[in-house]
Amino acid sequence: MKLCAPPLRLLLVEDDVDVAAGIGDYLGSHGVAVDFAYNAAQARARLQAQPFDLAVLDVNLPDQNGMALCRSLKREGGMRAPVLFLTARGSLDDKLAAFAAGAVDYMVKPFAPAELLARARAITAHVAHAGGLQLRVGAYVLDIQRHLLQRDDESLPLHGTGLVLMRELMEASPGAVSRQLLCERLWQGEPPDSDPLRMHVYQLRRHCLRAFGVPLIANVRGVGYRFSAEATDAPA
Repeated sequence: MKLCAPPLRLLLVEDDVDVAAGIGDYLGSHGVAVDFAYNAAQARARLQAQPFDLAVLDVNLPDQNGMALCRSLKREGGMRAPVLFLTARGSLDDKLAAFAAGAVDYMVKPFAPAELLARARAITAHVAHAGGLQLRVGAYVLDIQRHLLQRDDESLPLHGTGLVLMRELMEASPGAVSRQLLCERLWQGEPPDSDPLRMHVYQLRRHCLRAFGVPLIANVRGVGYRFSAEATDAPA
């Protein structure tokens, strides 16, 4: 007899009942078990009552800001489920605040339901495979939930842009990640003026160099960047 894996269990925290119903119908038709919360208080109650594989949060909730909710659940409530933000707020500051609050992914409305499903499956598959939301490359471990890059007893706290960049580079290792893809990940393909990616990579290299004695990010000429334990302290 063939054994079937249990369905992905998702908590959708969305105060617009019609929007929530539409998302729930689509995900449900693709085998996802969806529970609903329409405000922060309901979300807390649902999360305390049963475990979920993923929580999808809106930012603009009627009783508490979704980012504050995420932060308190992660740091005070001990919630282990990864969080994906699904919101109309699409500025870089909003995205960085969400990652700093403990989110692992961020989507901006309007969105394609198929993309939400794909991201939900990718996040939960990664958690199941790693036994937790961690990435390992050689001696280095990126703990995404704790916002830490670790090597033996040494660690470097990462938040916002640094966490996003390091995650992309370690996921692609030993391959390189193009500048275009990194800009798309951070700014939806519309970076601010000047060369912000170069600046953020430079700052992240400095932090890694101080923490581990190695900058960890190598410049791949004409392509972008890659994670490298042998990277030299050269301009990014």
